[in-house]
Amino acid sequence: MTEELKTTEPDVTAIEPASADAEVNAPEPLTPVYKLTIADNVVEKIAARAAARIDGIVAMKGNLFSTIQEGFGANTLTKGVSADLLDDNTARVELDVILEYGKSAVDVFDQVKDVVVGDLQSMTGLLVSELDVNVVDVMSREEYGHKKGEDKKAKDVAPAMPEATEADEPSAEPQKTSATVVSTGL
Repeated sequence: MTEELKTTEPDVTAIEPASADAEVNAPEPLTPVYKLTIADNVVEKIAARAAARIDGIVAMKGNLFSTIQEGFGANTLTKGVSADLLDDNTARVELDVILEYGKSAVDVFDQVKDVVVGDLQSMTGLLVSELDVNVVDVMSREEYGHKKGEDKKAKDVAPAMPEATEADEPSAEPQKTSATVVSTGL
């Protein structure tokens, strides 16, 4: 009995050569995604702090909302600043400033462009595509200090509340309350 060794040659037609499609369909290694997001209020804070360093700006002029916030003791760092992120790379900034009496508005504006735009660019990488500086008031530093002193005194003085007496009885009707907000313009 002899055993025959049976050899078979591989079927060449069954083996397909690697194609370009096979390489395209191969799973690609995962690429990490990195994203930096900067909020509008961060842009506003940077712009406000930069503007505060400029000689010739006495203060930033807030709106009614910031005045109300200050009335409740809040420190509004972004008072007088509005910023909008237009896309991932550009921002629009608007500043409402009180110009120091005797200073050139044009010179102050040039400083604002350099300092505010420079700080925003270096700290966030954002390009400022539009910068509006609105001079909404002009006064000397002494006038501003005096006005702020008067405002502080007015806030420190609270009206005396009448004391309740035993004769005061709760009424069946709900009591109406009201609040008056006095805006000082700053």
